[in-house]
Amino acid sequence: TPQSLVASVITSAQLGLETGGPLGRAYLVPFRVKHKDAQGRERWVREAQLIIGYRGMIDLARRTGSVATVQAQPVYKNDEFEYEYGLNDRLRHKPAEGERGPFRCAWCLVRFKDGSYQFTVMHKEEIDRIMRSTQSKGEYGPWKDHYDQQATKTTIRRIFKFLPVSIEDQMVRAMEIDDAAEAGAPQTPPAVLDFGDDWA
Repeated sequence: TPQSLVASVITSAQLGLETGGPLGRAYLVPFRVKHKDAQGRERWVREAQLIIGYRGMIDLARRTGSVATVQAQPVYKNDEFEYEYGLNDRLRHKPAEGERGPFRCAWCLVRFKDGSYQFTVMHKEEIDRIMRSTQSKGEYGPWKDHYDQQATKTTIRRIFKFLPVSIEDQMVRAMEIDDAAEAGAPQTPPAVLDFGDDWA
């Protein structure tokens, strides 16, 4: 719908994230979303939804003022990869040269300006459970076309929920927008939608 397209562009501008282009900070992706009209009837509406890329998530985190750097990478079978949680956390990832093999897991590390850091690792099985809970279930859209990037973004989303810092309003808003897109919920306020026959 034109309304959803305009709303998505406005939202991306409010977040300061450029859509499309080579940087991959945010994308406009068409989805079929279920709405109720004034009479309570459910209709499927084709809407543009704002999908925030993992580079966009990293940009927003850096703007909080507490985060120095955010690193996130996919890990493949032929990579050298070790990690350990506990009193002496450690993370070591050396990508393989040449053929890296199938996807294994993804990690995200946040380093704060005070020198401390926090990281998380998510394995393919856990990521796939999250993928299957989305509206596309990995059958179409970003999960199908860009699985590795979506998996990496999933680790970023996971760590942001547990960061011991105050996340500014834009970061919270970005997470809400991304949650709605993953769940297939409307991002466009129902009041601005027209449920004429052209949108059925």
